[in-house]
Amino acid sequence: MAFCAFDDSAALFDSTPVENMFITEYMLRAPGDFVKVYLYALMLCYHPTPRMSLSSMARDLDMTEEDVERAFKYWARDGLVRQVGDNPVSFTLFNLKQLTLTRAENPGDKLYNQKFIEEAERILKRTLQPEEINLINDWIQVLELPEEVVLMLLQIEMENSRGRVSISIAGRRAKEWAQSGIRTVDDVEKIVVMGREREQQLRKLLARLGQRRTPSEDEKAMYKTWIDEWGFTPEAVQEACRETTKGTPTMAYLNGILMRQHQLGRHEVIALETGMQTEHEARNFAREVYAGLGVTGKTPTQDDLAAIETWHEQGANDELILLAVKAAHGKSGGGNMDDVDNYLQDWRRRGLTTPEAVRAESARTRMLNGQLREIYAAAGVEKRPNAPDRDLLCHWAGEMGMTQELIVQAAEYARGAGSPMMLIGRILRDWSRAGISTLEAARQEHESHIQGIAQKAPVLQTAQKQDAMLRYTPEERRATYSAAVVNFDEEDDGQ
Repeated sequence: MAFCAFDDSAALFDSTPVENMFITEYMLRAPGDFVKVYLYALMLCYHPTPRMSLSSMARDLDMTEEDVERAFKYWARDGLVRQVGDNPVSFTLFNLKQLTLTRAENPGDKLYNQKFIEEAERILKRTLQPEEINLINDWIQVLELPEEVVLMLLQIEMENSRGRVSISIAGRRAKEWAQSGIRTVDDVEKIVVMGREREQQLRKLLARLGQRRTPSEDEKAMYKTWIDEWGFTPEAVQEACRETTKGTPTMAYLNGILMRQHQLGRHEVIALETGMQTEHEARNFAREVYAGLGVTGKTPTQDDLAAIETWHEQGANDELILLAVKAAHGKSGGGNMDDVDNYLQDWRRRGLTTPEAVRAESARTRMLNGQLREIYAAAGVEKRPNAPDRDLLCHWAGEMGMTQELIVQAAEYARGAGSPMMLIGRILRDWSRAGISTLEAARQEHESHIQGIAQKAPVLQTAQKQDAMLRYTPEERRATYSAAVVNFDEEDDGQ
């Protein structure tokens, strides 16, 4: 036990001094986890903890034991730490001021593999600065790239940069290689071959976009994303170039096209070609829909394309959709996509799912409208044919079996009534119950009916006679009919 010591709570409430030199010269370029290890080790120097080990430190820092060990090796390379024991493992941390003075007195001391540094300088054809040596050694210590792989990386960078290599920029390639698992010379040779193939593909792509030049680093990164991350084949990327003829032919424009295709899961040539052809046809059909609605010069929106796709999924073909467009435009004198949707949904609810069915229903509606106009004229009514009246007419002709001439005759008898259609229905019901099926019999029945009213109430005024002729009970007056027939060709049937 030490002669003098702080109590156990001192470590929690005390502070650990960190020199500014560490922050400015070492921390800024070090990996974050490695900084955690150093600061924790520094605290342990001021406040030792019994039975501390690599495993317990790893547990405290939520790191693996291997990463903690790598961190100590990293700081040992920089001269801040030295391992002084193996069993148990122990380390000594150096005072940074003293370390700086020691290095100034012994400038020839090297912490790195001198032969490796000399070979790197031979490849780069210049002397490396101390900070550059630190960065290169980070590739070895932190990224765990072997020295021979690092030398090949520098050689490739030298060839690509035409004689002047930026070590910081080369570090990007080092990180990419480390993340890709490149650890051997064979791995490097494979990626070099692949890189040359990629550059040829990219040059071909740029030429197709009308740009005959060397690809930039950003363009290489973009192309790498398309192939490696999004999973496009080079042939699929070339196929996507066709779409650039509709806009500005740039890599950024092509990136937008490929991003959408990626989201749709189209990565092969066939899928891409088929998908884009489908989209092209969809846009053309949307323009046809716009034209039918009287809209010109509008670029199809995603919402409208989605609406058309939904109609197709619900079973409507192009011809049926265009019939709905005609209906919407004819009814309102313009119409919009919502009007088209309303017609299609109404037809679907009524089982009108084919153009033939809609046309047949339209023809039937025109016929009923013509008959209703004749009935309205006989009854002295000025109105447009409507769905409830069409339903009444179908009831009279269908269930009651009345001919058009009988219905027109009943309309003449109902002329001047307050509710002529209701009176027509009452008259026809009486005739149906009496088995009347000819005009002659209908006229005889009507005369008998009028005479009977006159005999029973000779003093009735004209208005009262008309009310008596209505023939409807209160219950019958409350009876209504409903119909859902929509005549989208009303404007075209000559009315």
